[in-house]
Amino acid sequence: MTGRFEGQVALITGSSRGIGAEIARSLAAEGARVCVTFRENEERALAVARECGEALCLPLDVTDRASVREAVALVRERFERLDILVNNAGWLVQEPFLDITDESWDRTIDTNLKGTFLCSQEAARVFLDQGEGCIVNVASVGGQIGGPKAPHYSASKAAVLAFTKSTARVLAPHVRVNAVAPGFIRTDMYEDIVSRTSEAAILAGIPRARVGETADVARAVLYLASDEASFVTGEVLNVNGGQYMA
Repeated sequence: MTGRFEGQVALITGSSRGIGAEIARSLAAEGARVCVTFRENEERALAVARECGEALCLPLDVTDRASVREAVALVRERFERLDILVNNAGWLVQEPFLDITDESWDRTIDTNLKGTFLCSQEAARVFLDQGEGCIVNVASVGGQIGGPKAPHYSASKAAVLAFTKSTARVLAPHVRVNAVAPGFIRTDMYEDIVSRTSEAAILAGIPRARVGETADVARAVLYLASDEASFVTGEVLNVNGGQYMA
């Protein structure tokens, strides 16, 4: 049986663990050749790449133009094309508003927003040259309702949502741009959050009364990246168990 992404090539940022790793594995399972990227943990990224068959594993600092440009060039050199970009790399530190330093603000904005911009711009050059392509940005429910424990993170993700809509217009008709906005998803990041509060308190705010799994987000990303969503662009797909309802 042929997968939905047979013959396509996908670059997933921040894919050595968590949501990004699940997206990479899911795309590969449906026929895509994927590029797994990492910033620090090469061993973990290589393990994910080995699960993905014909995969490429590359270091990538999404905040650095040269690093992004080199990664995109290496993907094209290896696979001769690029069809899907998933902007998943993110940075979150919960801290009181009055304790946020300039450094913490800059790292959050640079990773979550500037990184999405740089990767989208470099990938878009390839997509427009090919005549088609697809971008899926991983935002957050925090960018929709505001996170009281991480206002810099919420600001960056709200900007990603606006950026998604803007680039969907700018890059049309040949490139589709959409976003997913996860709520609480069981990852290392979630475990850090729950260690500072209680899971009962988190579940009280989720109508579905459970924490999401990485597969929940991956399935949403794959839908938006597939031909099933060929008439969908500039949209935000909420994956939050009803925590936020647009």
